Amino acid sequence: MPMTKKGLLPNAYRFIHIAADGFEDRILKGRLYHDSREGGMPFIGLSEMILILEELFDEIHYPIKSVDYRNFSGKSRELKAETGEMEASQLLPERKGKKADFTLHVKYRYNATWQGSITNLGTGERKSFLSLMELMDILAVSLGSQIRPGGTGLGKRMCEVTVRNYEGCQMGGDVSHPAVADRRTFINEFDLKEEIAAMLDPLPEGSRPDGIIIPRSFHVAVGNYGPATFVVRILFRRNATWQGTVSWREKRSQVNFRSFMELLLLMQEAVGRTGEWKQQERNISV
Repeated sequence: MPMTKKGLLPNAYRFIHIAADGFEDRILKGRLYHDSREGGMPFIGLSEMILILEELFDEIHYPIKSVDYRNFSGKSRELKAETGEMEASQLLPERKGKKADFTLHVKYRYNATWQGSITNLGTGERKSFLSLMELMDILAVSLGSQIRPGGTGLGKRMCEVTVRNYEGCQMGGDVSHPAVADRRTFINEFDLKEEIAAMLDPLPEGSRPDGIIIPRSFHVAVGNYGPATFVVRILFRRNATWQGTVSWREKRSQVNFRSFMELLLLMQEAVGRTGEWKQQERNISV
């Protein structure tokens, strides 16, 4: 039964076991284990893992959120991943991940992101992170993927991110820029983060320590569930993550985001709601 006071939580209750079963095309797949669950919680993709863990953290009241996550509706709305819980009898002998195993300890949820540490159980290496973006880099390297460095900046204010498919919680599409002839494909959150970062101008030498960067805007159009078009402007780079504004054009709604994780959750909310509306329209027409 979940404990409501942080001080009463046993140490094991603070940790999550991530059994990583695959990282093909940098789509993280696996199972999550926690003492409050008898079985594992399967997930496909980083976004689904975030949604499962956010729901779990709220349930066990650890770590406590420092802020409520923003949304386009302005009303409280729960974001849940559509995942089931595997039976303990099926997984207890096979809790080991097919690719790697990690112990995740999220100590704080400040600045609309996560802070804590993660331990690779295969190597025993423990690393701290100050944001989801840093955690993503640790996971990517641990699972055998290189981190692509940011580009030199293309000098334009606008680039487009088109989400062409959305299945479960996984988004895919391409990133384009007026100064580049080809379109850069992304099929996971790691690609999306790196392709956006590649469009940002680097900080000049001697820049202010608060990490202000030149504003860039990103146009997101969701093809299969659209139109759902976003304009994302990244204004600052603080707390090891990004801050800016995201506008949902069709709904004429704009929200400030305080982290890359909050931006992902906002996009998940909008695309999910658009998909629900489209399904309702199809049902009515039938």
